Amino acid sequence: MITDDSFYQRKVLSDLVTGLGYEADSVASGEELLETDVISYDCIFLDLLMTGISGIEVLERLKDRENIPPIIVITADIQQVRKDECLSLGAHAFISKIISGEEIENVLNSLFN
Repeated sequence: MITDDSFYQRKVLSDLVTGLGYEADSVASGEELLETDVISYDCIFLDLLMTGISGIEVLERLKDRENIPPIIVITADIQQVRKDECLSLGAHAFISKIISGEEIENVLNSLFN
Protein backbone atom coordinates (compact mmCIF):
# COMPACT_ATOMS: atom_id res chain seq x y z
CA MET A 1 0.00 0.00 0.00
CA ILE A 2 1.34 3.40 -1.00
CA THR A 3 0.13 6.40 1.00
CA ASP A 4 1.09 9.82 -0.36
CA ASP A 5 -0.92 12.96 -1.08
CA SER A 6 1.12 13.58 -4.26
CA PHE A 7 -0.29 11.81 -7.31
CA TYR A 8 3.15 12.00 -8.92
CA GLN A 9 4.88 10.33 -5.96
CA ARG A 10 2.21 7.60 -5.82
CA LYS A 11 2.68 6.94 -9.54
CA VAL A 12 6.51 6.84 -9.36
CA LEU A 13 6.54 4.53 -6.36
CA SER A 14 3.81 2.32 -7.81
CA ASP A 15 5.79 1.97 -11.04
CA LEU A 16 8.94 1.06 -9.10
CA VAL A 17 7.15 -1.50 -6.93
CA THR A 18 5.27 -3.14 -9.81
CA GLY A 19 8.44 -3.12 -11.91
CA LEU A 20 10.00 -5.31 -9.22
CA GLY A 21 7.17 -7.81 -9.55
CA TYR A 22 4.98 -6.72 -6.63
CA GLU A 23 1.40 -5.48 -6.63
CA ALA A 24 0.64 -1.96 -5.44
CA ASP A 25 -2.49 -0.22 -4.21
CA SER A 26 -2.45 3.44 -3.25
CA VAL A 27 -4.36 6.05 -1.29
CA ALA A 28 -3.97 9.81 -1.19
CA SER A 29 -4.20 10.45 2.56
CA GLY A 30 -3.64 9.12 6.02
CA GLU A 31 -7.40 9.12 6.53
CA GLU A 32 -7.88 6.84 3.54
CA LEU A 33 -5.18 4.48 4.77
CA LEU A 34 -6.74 4.22 8.21
CA GLU A 35 -10.10 3.36 6.58
CA THR A 36 -8.55 0.33 4.83
CA ASP A 37 -7.90 -3.10 6.26
CA VAL A 38 -4.19 -2.33 6.75
CA ILE A 39 -3.36 -5.83 7.94
CA SER A 40 -4.28 -7.18 4.49
CA TYR A 41 -1.15 -5.55 2.98
CA ASP A 42 2.37 -6.96 3.04
CA CYS A 43 3.87 -3.52 3.68
CA ILE A 44 2.92 0.14 3.72
CA PHE A 45 4.84 3.00 2.14
CA LEU A 46 3.95 6.12 4.09
CA ASP A 47 4.65 9.77 3.35
CA LEU A 48 5.08 11.91 6.47
CA LEU A 49 4.08 15.34 5.23
CA MET A 50 0.48 15.06 4.03
CA THR A 51 -2.52 17.30 4.39
CA GLY A 52 -4.99 16.11 7.00
CA ILE A 53 -3.61 13.29 9.11
CA SER A 54 0.18 13.31 8.89
CA GLY A 55 2.33 10.23 8.55
CA ILE A 56 3.46 10.67 12.17
CA GLU A 57 -0.15 10.59 13.33
CA VAL A 58 -0.77 7.47 11.22
CA LEU A 59 2.23 5.80 12.88
CA GLU A 60 0.91 6.80 16.31
CA ARG A 61 -2.55 5.39 15.56
CA LEU A 62 -1.17 2.11 14.19
CA LYS A 63 1.52 1.61 16.84
CA ASP A 64 -0.57 -0.41 19.28
CA ARG A 65 -2.55 -2.42 16.73
CA GLU A 66 -1.69 -6.06 16.21
CA ASN A 67 -0.44 -7.58 12.94
CA ILE A 68 0.44 -4.26 11.32
CA PRO A 69 2.64 -4.85 8.27
CA PRO A 70 6.06 -3.23 8.05
CA ILE A 71 5.85 0.50 7.40
CA ILE A 72 8.42 2.20 5.18
CA VAL A 73 8.44 5.96 5.69
CA ILE A 74 9.26 8.02 2.62
CA THR A 75 9.75 11.73 3.18
CA ALA A 76 11.54 14.91 2.20
CA ASP A 77 12.03 15.61 5.93
CA ILE A 78 15.48 14.08 6.47
CA GLN A 79 16.17 15.32 9.99
CA GLN A 80 17.69 12.65 12.25
CA VAL A 81 15.22 13.52 15.00
CA ARG A 82 12.33 12.81 12.60
CA LYS A 83 13.90 9.50 11.55
CA ASP A 84 14.37 8.48 15.19
CA GLU A 85 10.76 9.40 15.96
CA CYS A 86 9.44 7.29 13.07
CA LEU A 87 11.56 4.29 14.03
CA SER A 88 10.47 4.57 17.67
CA LEU A 89 6.84 4.55 16.49
CA GLY A 90 7.44 1.27 14.69
CA ALA A 91 8.54 2.20 11.17
CA HIS A 92 10.63 -0.54 9.56
CA ALA A 93 12.63 1.81 7.32
CA PHE A 94 13.06 5.50 6.55
CA ILE A 95 13.78 6.57 2.96
CA SER A 96 14.43 10.12 1.85
CA LYS A 97 12.77 11.51 -1.26
CA ILE A 98 13.92 11.52 -4.14
CA ILE A 99 13.23 7.80 -4.29
CA SER A 100 15.63 5.51 -6.11
CA GLY A 101 14.70 2.14 -7.53
CA GLU A 102 17.70 0.63 -5.78
CA GLU A 103 16.52 1.82 -2.36
CA ILE A 104 13.03 0.44 -2.94
CA GLU A 105 14.44 -2.86 -4.17
CA ASN A 106 16.75 -3.11 -1.13
CA VAL A 107 14.00 -2.44 1.40
CA LEU A 108 11.59 -4.87 -0.28
CA ASN A 109 14.31 -7.53 -0.46
CA SER A 110 15.00 -7.03 3.25
CA LEU A 111 11.33 -7.72 3.93
CA PHE A 112 10.53 -10.53 1.54
CA ASN A 113 13.72 -12.39 0.60
